[in-house]
Formats: sequence, C-alpha cells, structure tokens
Amino acid sequence: MSQLLSRVVLGLALAGFAVGVSAENRLPDLTTQAPYKKAYAAMLAYPDWVSTGQGTVAPVEKVVVDGKTYTVGQMCKPHDCADNQLNVVFSPDAKHAWGLLSVRAENAEEFDQQYLGMPDETIKKLLKKSFADNNPTD
Repeated sequence: MSQLLSRVVLGLALAGFAVGVSAENRLPDLTTQAPYKKAYAAMLAYPDWVSTGQGTVAPVEKVVVDGKTYTVGQMCKPHDCADNQLNVVFSPDAKHAWGLLSVRAENAEEFDQQYLGMPDETIKKLLKKSFADNNPTD
C-alpha cells in the first residue's frame, strides 16, 4: 500500500508543478514581457516593401469571376523579385483585400506561401493564378 501511496503523492506533486508552470507562463503574458515581446512583434511584422506597398510592380488587372470584377495585382521586393513576391486581390467595392505572400529561402526551390486576409476558395484561386502567371515554369 505504501508504494501505491507514494505513487499517488508523486503524481499529485507533478500535476501541481505542471499547473503552477502553466499558470505563471501564459502566452498573453509572455507577449508583453522582454525578451518575448520583441520576438513576438518580429514574428508578426511583414517586410517593409510589403507593409508600405512599395515594391517592383506590374500593371493591375481586372478579373471577372461569377459576374464580379476583382482587381488583381502583383509586386515583389526590389532587386529580389525571384524570391519575394506578393499577389493581392481587391474586392469589387475595394473594401476588402487578400494576399498571397511568397518567400523563398536562399538555396530553396519551393516558396513558403502565406495567405493574408483570410481568403475564401474563390479568392485563393485568383491569388494562385496570379502567382502562377507571374512565375511561369520553363
């Protein structure tokens, strides 16, 4: 019986330790404390050329899907278009925007792609088509 009791006590002690750790270190708390705050902000930041909309560009296009006319554009990081691109779709009323940020690491073949603005499947298809049109395969 004493072996069972010692296991129960050890289990409760470990459970108490785990609860104590999680209560003291919650993600919202860490995001406001050094050094986590700086790392968290850096994770959420986009490159300047994306944030300011100041990249190398081509003319935008008007694309009709299901009777609605969307504005579609593409830009890339100056002097590094091959590895840093942003495709954007604006809603017909220009009140919503969605994007596809495509970044390729040095010596990588594939892009790491991130959707912006929570696009639905229709908008994702427009973004992917815009990306494909600007990146033809040889």
